[in-house]
Amino acid sequence: MGIVRKVLGVLLLAVIGLVGAAPAAVAVTPVDIVVEDRAGVLDENTLVPAVQAIEFYQPTKVAVYTYNGSASANLNEEVLRFARAEHPEWISEDGQKWANGLFIFALDPVGRQVGTYMGEDRKVSLEQREDIQNASKELLRDAQWTEGTIAGIERGADLINQPWYRFTAFLVAAWTGTRAG
Repeated sequence: MGIVRKVLGVLLLAVIGLVGAAPAAVAVTPVDIVVEDRAGVLDENTLVPAVQAIEFYQPTKVAVYTYNGSASANLNEEVLRFARAEHPEWISEDGQKWANGLFIFALDPVGRQVGTYMGEDRKVSLEQREDIQNASKELLRDAQWTEGTIAGIERGADLINQPWYRFTAFLVAAWTGTRAG
């Protein structure tokens, strides 16, 4: 057991050294905010200042899109259709992906759907995307459209381009490693 403790101790010191040497995450507010409230459910006087105060790890353009669809509508197709028609700058030059630096929060209050879309340089895992959407769902269930949108964007800012040393799995592994001995 003594050697295992020593190895874990050395590994922990190495990890702490890496964390100490890692550049601090720079917090930056959105470089641009675009609100396309086609459903007419958001209070922009509350939404815009709240989103302006949210800090991301990298300069990010935030777009909010709402529309009145239906439960059977395909939100993904609608957001893409809207972007192509109204905001081609949201799409990459090759037309195949979302533009770099972009985070879109989309909401269909009638169909009760929420979606998140990101440029390749802002992508998160499917699990994290679900986490972002879930952060807003309780508020959205209560028809708190503005507050739900803010909550989703805040969670997105927490996860998009999150530095490696802030990942929960990393912190749990480091903690578990120190307690194993």
